[in-house]
Amino acid sequence: MSISLSSATGLLLQGVAGPLQLAESDWEYILRLARMSGLHGRLAAANKDNPTLPAPIRRHLLSAERMCAFNGQMLQGELSSLASLCDGRFPVLLLKGAAYARQNQAFARGRFVSDVDLLVPREHLRSMEQRLRSAGWKPAELDPYDERYYRDWSHETPPMRLPGHFLEVDLHHAITPVTAGLRFDPAPLFDASEALPGTPFRALSLEDQVLHACLHCFQDGDLSLRVREVADIDGLLRSAAGQNEFAERLIGRAARLGLQRPLWYGLRFAHAWMETPHAQEMLARLEAPPALCRAAMERLVPLAMLPPDPDFPPSASVRLARLAMLTRYHLQRMPLRMLLPHLARKAGLRIRSRFAGAPSQNA
Repeated sequence: MSISLSSATGLLLQGVAGPLQLAESDWEYILRLARMSGLHGRLAAANKDNPTLPAPIRRHLLSAERMCAFNGQMLQGELSSLASLCDGRFPVLLLKGAAYARQNQAFARGRFVSDVDLLVPREHLRSMEQRLRSAGWKPAELDPYDERYYRDWSHETPPMRLPGHFLEVDLHHAITPVTAGLRFDPAPLFDASEALPGTPFRALSLEDQVLHACLHCFQDGDLSLRVREVADIDGLLRSAAGQNEFAERLIGRAARLGLQRPLWYGLRFAHAWMETPHAQEMLARLEAPPALCRAAMERLVPLAMLPPDPDFPPSASVRLARLAMLTRYHLQRMPLRMLLPHLARKAGLRIRSRFAGAPSQNA
Protein backbone atom coordinates (compact mmCIF):
# COMPACT_ATOMS: atom_id res chain seq x y z
CA MET A 1 0.00 0.00 0.00
CA SER A 2 1.47 3.39 -1.02
CA ILE A 3 -1.14 5.63 0.64
CA SER A 4 -2.21 6.09 4.25
CA LEU A 5 -5.56 4.98 5.64
CA SER A 6 -6.75 8.58 6.00
CA SER A 7 -5.75 9.39 2.40
CA ALA A 8 -7.43 6.21 1.12
CA THR A 9 -10.63 7.06 2.99
CA GLY A 10 -10.63 10.54 1.50
CA LEU A 11 -10.12 9.12 -1.98
CA LEU A 12 -12.94 6.64 -1.43
CA LEU A 13 -15.35 9.45 -0.59
CA GLN A 14 -14.18 11.36 -3.66
CA GLY A 15 -14.58 8.21 -5.73
CA VAL A 16 -18.29 7.80 -4.98
CA ALA A 17 -18.86 11.21 -6.61
CA GLY A 18 -16.58 10.97 -9.64
CA PRO A 19 -13.83 9.00 -11.42
CA LEU A 20 -10.48 8.39 -9.72
CA GLN A 21 -7.08 7.99 -11.33
CA LEU A 22 -4.98 5.71 -9.13
CA ALA A 23 -2.33 3.04 -9.23
CA GLU A 24 -3.62 -0.53 -9.09
CA SER A 25 -2.16 -1.10 -5.60
CA ASP A 26 -4.00 1.96 -4.25
CA TRP A 27 -7.23 0.89 -5.95
CA GLU A 28 -7.01 -2.51 -4.24
CA TYR A 29 -6.85 -0.90 -0.82
CA ILE A 30 -9.68 1.53 -1.54
CA LEU A 31 -11.87 -1.31 -2.80
CA ARG A 32 -11.47 -3.11 0.51
CA LEU A 33 -12.48 0.02 2.40
CA ALA A 34 -15.46 0.46 0.06
CA ARG A 35 -16.70 -3.06 0.74
CA MET A 36 -16.32 -2.58 4.51
CA SER A 37 -18.46 0.55 4.40
CA GLY A 38 -21.03 -0.56 1.80
CA LEU A 39 -19.88 1.98 -0.79
CA HIS A 40 -18.52 -0.41 -3.42
CA GLY A 41 -21.65 -0.13 -5.56
CA ARG A 42 -21.50 3.65 -5.61
CA LEU A 43 -17.77 3.51 -6.34
CA ALA A 44 -18.54 1.25 -9.31
CA ALA A 45 -21.31 3.54 -10.59
CA ALA A 46 -19.14 6.64 -10.39
CA ASN A 47 -16.23 4.95 -12.17
CA LYS A 48 -18.17 2.93 -14.74
CA ASP A 49 -16.76 4.88 -17.69
CA ASN A 50 -13.38 5.62 -16.14
CA PRO A 51 -10.83 4.85 -18.92
CA THR A 52 -7.90 4.75 -16.47
CA LEU A 53 -9.12 1.73 -14.49
CA PRO A 54 -6.65 -1.17 -14.36
CA ALA A 55 -8.22 -4.35 -15.78
CA PRO A 56 -8.37 -6.27 -12.44
CA ILE A 57 -10.04 -3.29 -10.75
CA ARG A 58 -12.52 -2.95 -13.61
CA ARG A 59 -13.54 -6.59 -13.08
CA HIS A 60 -14.11 -6.00 -9.37
CA LEU A 61 -16.21 -2.92 -10.05
CA LEU A 62 -18.15 -4.75 -12.76
CA SER A 63 -18.99 -7.42 -10.19
CA ALA A 64 -20.23 -4.74 -7.77
CA GLU A 65 -22.24 -3.14 -10.59
CA ARG A 66 -23.97 -6.44 -11.40
CA MET A 67 -24.70 -7.14 -7.74
CA CYS A 68 -26.24 -3.70 -7.46
CA ALA A 69 -28.30 -4.26 -10.62
CA PHE A 70 -29.68 -7.46 -9.11
CA ASN A 71 -30.42 -5.62 -5.88
CA GLY A 72 -32.26 -2.93 -7.84
CA GLN A 73 -34.35 -5.53 -9.68
CA MET A 74 -35.34 -7.10 -6.38
CA LEU A 75 -36.30 -3.68 -5.02
CA GLN A 76 -38.45 -2.86 -8.03
CA GLY A 77 -40.13 -6.25 -7.77
CA GLU A 78 -40.98 -5.71 -4.12
CA LEU A 79 -42.30 -2.20 -4.81
CA SER A 80 -44.53 -3.57 -7.58
CA SER A 81 -46.01 -6.18 -5.27
CA LEU A 82 -46.41 -3.72 -2.38
CA ALA A 83 -48.16 -1.23 -4.67
CA SER A 84 -51.12 -3.60 -4.92
CA LEU A 85 -51.68 -3.21 -1.17
CA CYS A 86 -52.16 0.56 -1.43
CA ASP A 87 -55.72 1.65 -2.21
CA GLY A 88 -55.40 5.38 -1.61
CA ARG A 89 -57.37 5.41 1.65
CA PHE A 90 -54.30 6.68 3.50
CA PRO A 91 -50.83 7.83 2.44
CA VAL A 92 -48.02 5.27 2.18
CA LEU A 93 -44.59 6.88 2.02
CA LEU A 94 -41.37 5.28 0.82
CA LEU A 95 -38.37 6.16 2.97
CA LYS A 96 -34.62 6.23 2.35
CA GLY A 97 -33.24 3.87 -0.30
CA ALA A 98 -36.57 2.85 -1.84
CA ALA A 99 -37.57 6.51 -2.24
CA TYR A 100 -34.16 7.52 -3.63
CA ALA A 101 -34.32 4.74 -6.21
CA ARG A 102 -37.91 5.49 -7.24
CA GLN A 103 -37.05 9.19 -7.61
CA ASN A 104 -34.04 8.30 -9.77
CA GLN A 105 -31.72 10.27 -7.53
CA ALA A 106 -28.23 10.41 -9.02
CA PHE A 107 -26.58 9.23 -5.80
CA ALA A 108 -28.90 6.19 -5.68
CA ARG A 109 -26.99 4.61 -8.58
CA GLY A 110 -24.93 1.88 -6.99
CA ARG A 111 -26.62 2.22 -3.60
CA PHE A 112 -27.51 -1.16 -2.11
CA VAL A 113 -30.74 -1.61 -0.13
CA SER A 114 -31.53 -4.35 2.36
CA ASP A 115 -35.15 -3.46 3.11
CA VAL A 116 -38.14 -1.41 2.03
CA ASP A 117 -39.08 1.25 4.59
CA LEU A 118 -42.72 2.32 4.58
CA LEU A 119 -44.28 5.14 6.61
CA VAL A 120 -48.01 5.32 7.29
CA PRO A 121 -50.05 7.36 9.78
CA ARG A 122 -50.23 5.66 13.16
CA GLU A 123 -53.99 5.30 13.02
CA HIS A 124 -53.59 3.18 9.88
CA LEU A 125 -50.62 1.13 11.08
CA ARG A 126 -52.67 -1.94 11.99
CA SER A 127 -54.54 -1.82 8.71
CA MET A 128 -51.33 -1.74 6.66
CA GLU A 129 -49.76 -4.43 8.79
CA GLN A 130 -52.78 -6.66 8.24
CA ARG A 131 -52.59 -6.11 4.49
CA LEU A 132 -48.96 -7.19 4.53
CA ARG A 133 -49.81 -10.28 6.57
CA SER A 134 -52.63 -11.19 4.21
CA ALA A 135 -50.15 -10.96 1.31
CA GLY A 136 -47.83 -13.44 3.04
CA TRP A 137 -45.45 -11.13 4.88
CA LYS A 138 -44.52 -12.45 8.29
CA PRO A 139 -42.98 -10.59 11.23
CA ALA A 140 -39.98 -11.93 13.07
CA GLU A 141 -40.86 -14.21 15.97
CA LEU A 142 -40.36 -12.27 19.18
CA ASP A 143 -40.93 -12.92 22.85
CA PRO A 144 -43.69 -10.89 24.56
CA TYR A 145 -41.23 -8.32 25.92
CA ASP A 146 -39.67 -7.57 22.53
CA GLU A 147 -43.13 -7.50 20.94
CA ARG A 148 -44.17 -4.87 23.49
CA TYR A 149 -40.94 -2.96 22.84
CA TYR A 150 -41.88 -2.57 19.18
CA ARG A 151 -45.57 -1.91 19.79
CA ASP A 152 -45.32 0.58 22.66
CA TRP A 153 -41.86 2.16 22.56
CA SER A 154 -40.58 2.03 19.00
CA HIS A 155 -41.60 3.87 15.83
CA GLU A 156 -42.04 0.73 13.74
CA THR A 157 -43.49 -2.76 13.78
CA PRO A 158 -41.24 -5.84 13.91
CA PRO A 159 -39.48 -6.36 10.54
CA MET A 160 -41.47 -8.48 8.11
CA ARG A 161 -40.27 -10.97 5.50
CA LEU A 162 -42.01 -12.81 2.69
CA PRO A 163 -40.59 -16.35 2.35
CA GLY A 164 -38.42 -16.61 -0.74
CA HIS A 165 -38.06 -12.87 -1.14
CA PHE A 166 -34.80 -10.96 -1.03
CA LEU A 167 -35.75 -7.87 0.98
CA GLU A 168 -37.64 -7.27 4.22
CA VAL A 169 -40.23 -4.60 4.95
CA ASP A 170 -39.94 -2.18 7.86
CA LEU A 171 -43.29 -0.54 8.56
CA HIS A 172 -43.04 2.82 10.38
CA HIS A 173 -45.57 5.20 11.87
CA ALA A 174 -42.95 7.87 12.73
CA ILE A 175 -39.27 8.55 12.10
CA THR A 176 -38.36 8.80 15.80
CA PRO A 177 -39.10 6.34 18.62
CA VAL A 178 -42.02 7.45 20.78
CA THR A 179 -39.70 7.41 23.81
CA ALA A 180 -36.89 9.48 22.20
CA GLY A 181 -35.98 12.96 23.34
CA LEU A 182 -36.34 14.29 19.78
CA ARG A 183 -39.76 12.77 19.13
CA PHE A 184 -42.29 14.93 17.33
CA ASP A 185 -45.71 14.64 15.71
CA PRO A 186 -45.09 13.16 12.23
CA ALA A 187 -48.24 14.75 10.76
CA PRO A 188 -46.23 17.55 9.05
CA LEU A 189 -44.22 14.91 7.20
CA PHE A 190 -47.37 13.56 5.56
CA ASP A 191 -48.68 17.07 4.84
CA ALA A 192 -45.51 18.02 2.94
CA SER A 193 -45.01 14.65 1.21
CA GLU A 194 -44.90 14.40 -2.57
CA ALA A 195 -46.53 11.91 -4.91
CA LEU A 196 -44.28 9.51 -6.80
CA PRO A 197 -45.65 9.55 -10.38
CA GLY A 198 -46.83 6.21 -11.71
CA THR A 199 -47.10 4.66 -8.23
CA PRO A 200 -49.52 4.81 -5.30
CA PHE A 201 -46.62 5.78 -3.04
CA ARG A 202 -45.46 9.13 -1.77
CA ALA A 203 -42.08 10.35 -0.53
CA LEU A 204 -40.91 12.88 2.01
CA SER A 205 -40.20 16.37 0.72
CA LEU A 206 -36.54 16.96 -0.07
CA GLU A 207 -36.11 19.03 3.09
CA ASP A 208 -37.60 16.24 5.18
CA GLN A 209 -35.46 13.63 3.40
CA VAL A 210 -32.33 15.55 4.40
CA LEU A 211 -33.54 15.84 7.99
CA HIS A 212 -34.50 12.16 8.10
CA ALA A 213 -31.08 11.15 6.76
CA CYS A 214 -29.36 13.29 9.42
CA LEU A 215 -31.66 11.99 12.14
CA HIS A 216 -31.21 8.37 11.11
CA CYS A 217 -27.44 8.75 10.92
CA PHE A 218 -26.74 10.66 14.13
CA GLN A 219 -29.65 9.76 16.42
CA ASP A 220 -30.86 6.29 15.44
CA GLY A 221 -27.80 4.06 15.55
CA ASP A 222 -24.34 3.44 16.97
CA LEU A 223 -22.55 5.01 13.94
CA SER A 224 -20.38 1.92 13.40
CA LEU A 225 -19.21 2.02 9.74
CA ARG A 226 -22.14 4.25 8.79
CA VAL A 227 -20.20 6.58 6.53
CA ARG A 228 -22.57 5.57 3.73
CA GLU A 229 -25.25 7.64 5.42
CA VAL A 230 -23.10 10.75 5.28
CA ALA A 231 -22.75 10.01 1.56
CA ASP A 232 -26.58 9.98 1.41
CA ILE A 233 -26.74 13.37 3.13
CA ASP A 234 -24.19 14.70 0.66
CA GLY A 235 -26.15 13.29 -2.29
CA LEU A 236 -29.44 14.80 -1.11
CA LEU A 237 -27.86 18.21 -0.58
CA ARG A 238 -26.19 18.12 -4.00
CA SER A 239 -29.54 17.28 -5.61
CA ALA A 240 -30.99 20.39 -3.95
CA ALA A 241 -28.09 22.67 -4.84
CA GLY A 242 -29.93 24.30 -7.75
CA GLN A 243 -33.15 25.02 -5.88
CA ASN A 244 -33.83 28.62 -4.90
CA GLU A 245 -34.07 29.24 -1.16
CA PHE A 246 -33.58 25.56 -0.31
CA ALA A 247 -31.23 26.43 2.56
CA GLU A 248 -33.84 28.73 4.10
CA ARG A 249 -36.53 26.08 3.79
CA LEU A 250 -34.30 23.37 5.26
CA ILE A 251 -33.20 25.45 8.25
CA GLY A 252 -36.75 26.62 8.89
CA ARG A 253 -38.07 23.08 8.70
CA ALA A 254 -35.42 21.84 11.14
CA ALA A 255 -36.46 24.56 13.58
CA ARG A 256 -40.14 23.68 13.31
CA LEU A 257 -39.49 19.96 13.91
CA GLY A 258 -36.78 20.48 16.56
CA LEU A 259 -34.11 18.75 14.47
CA GLN A 260 -31.42 21.43 14.38
CA ARG A 261 -28.87 19.30 16.22
CA PRO A 262 -28.86 16.26 13.89
CA LEU A 263 -28.91 18.64 10.91
CA TRP A 264 -25.83 20.43 12.29
CA TYR A 265 -23.93 17.16 12.60
CA GLY A 266 -25.04 16.02 9.15
CA LEU A 267 -23.87 19.26 7.56
CA ARG A 268 -20.65 19.30 9.57
CA PHE A 269 -19.43 15.86 8.54
CA ALA A 270 -20.75 16.07 4.98
CA HIS A 271 -18.74 19.27 4.54
CA ALA A 272 -15.63 17.88 6.27
CA TRP A 273 -15.55 14.56 4.41
CA MET A 274 -17.19 15.27 1.06
CA GLU A 275 -16.96 19.07 0.61
CA THR A 276 -20.72 19.23 0.17
CA PRO A 277 -21.76 22.45 -1.60
CA HIS A 278 -23.30 25.13 0.64
CA ALA A 279 -23.02 22.97 3.76
CA GLN A 280 -20.62 25.42 5.40
CA GLU A 281 -22.93 28.38 4.75
CA MET A 282 -25.88 26.53 6.29
CA LEU A 283 -23.78 25.52 9.29
CA ALA A 284 -23.05 29.17 9.99
CA ARG A 285 -26.78 29.80 10.31
CA LEU A 286 -27.38 27.02 12.84
CA GLU A 287 -26.59 27.10 16.54
CA ALA A 288 -23.61 24.81 17.17
CA PRO A 289 -23.80 22.14 19.89
CA PRO A 290 -22.09 22.91 23.22
CA ALA A 291 -18.30 22.94 22.95
CA LEU A 292 -17.86 19.73 24.97
CA CYS A 293 -20.38 17.78 22.87
CA ARG A 294 -18.85 19.12 19.69
CA ALA A 295 -15.32 18.18 20.73
CA ALA A 296 -16.43 14.66 21.72
CA MET A 297 -18.23 14.09 18.43
CA GLU A 298 -15.30 15.46 16.41
CA ARG A 299 -13.08 12.89 18.08
CA LEU A 300 -15.41 9.90 18.24
CA VAL A 301 -17.48 10.06 15.03
CA PRO A 302 -14.58 9.51 12.59
CA LEU A 303 -13.27 6.61 14.68
CA ALA A 304 -16.69 4.97 14.85
CA MET A 305 -18.00 5.74 11.38
CA LEU A 306 -15.05 5.60 8.99
CA PRO A 307 -13.59 2.20 8.03
CA PRO A 308 -10.51 1.15 10.02
CA ASP A 309 -7.43 -0.48 8.50
CA PRO A 310 -8.74 -3.73 6.94
CA ASP A 311 -5.41 -5.50 7.60
CA PHE A 312 -5.80 -5.35 11.38
CA PRO A 313 -8.56 -5.82 13.97
CA PRO A 314 -10.21 -2.57 15.10
CA SER A 315 -7.94 -0.71 17.49
CA ALA A 316 -8.82 -0.02 21.11
CA SER A 317 -9.68 3.57 20.23
CA VAL A 318 -12.09 2.42 17.50
CA ARG A 319 -13.77 -0.09 19.83
CA LEU A 320 -14.06 2.56 22.55
CA ALA A 321 -15.54 5.08 20.11
CA ARG A 322 -18.11 2.55 18.91
CA LEU A 323 -19.04 1.74 22.51
CA ALA A 324 -19.40 5.45 23.30
CA MET A 325 -21.64 5.96 20.28
CA LEU A 326 -23.73 2.93 21.19
CA THR A 327 -24.16 4.34 24.69
CA ARG A 328 -25.15 7.71 23.25
CA TYR A 329 -27.68 6.00 20.97
CA HIS A 330 -29.34 4.20 23.89
CA LEU A 331 -29.46 7.36 26.00
CA GLN A 332 -31.17 9.22 23.16
CA ARG A 333 -33.63 6.44 22.47
CA MET A 334 -35.30 6.28 25.89
CA PRO A 335 -35.07 7.85 29.36
CA LEU A 336 -32.92 6.20 32.05
CA ARG A 337 -35.93 4.98 34.03
CA MET A 338 -36.81 2.81 31.02
CA LEU A 339 -33.33 2.24 29.65
CA LEU A 340 -31.70 0.72 32.75
CA PRO A 341 -34.31 -2.06 33.23
CA HIS A 342 -34.27 -2.67 29.46
CA LEU A 343 -30.48 -3.09 29.32
CA ALA A 344 -30.46 -5.18 32.51
CA ARG A 345 -32.98 -7.55 30.98
CA LYS A 346 -31.03 -7.83 27.72
CA ALA A 347 -27.80 -8.48 29.64
CA GLY A 348 -29.50 -11.15 31.72
CA LEU A 349 -30.80 -12.89 28.60
CA ARG A 350 -27.32 -12.87 27.03
CA ILE A 351 -25.76 -14.35 30.17
CA ARG A 352 -28.48 -16.99 30.39
CA SER A 353 -28.05 -17.87 26.72
CA ARG A 354 -24.29 -18.16 27.11
CA PHE A 355 -24.59 -20.55 30.04
CA ALA A 356 -27.34 -22.53 28.33
CA GLY A 357 -25.09 -23.03 25.31
CA ALA A 358 -21.98 -23.91 27.30
CA PRO A 359 -20.78 -27.52 27.05
CA SER A 360 -21.44 -29.73 30.03
CA GLN A 361 -18.61 -30.04 32.55
CA ASN A 362 -19.73 -33.53 33.66
CA ALA A 363 -17.47 -36.44 32.81
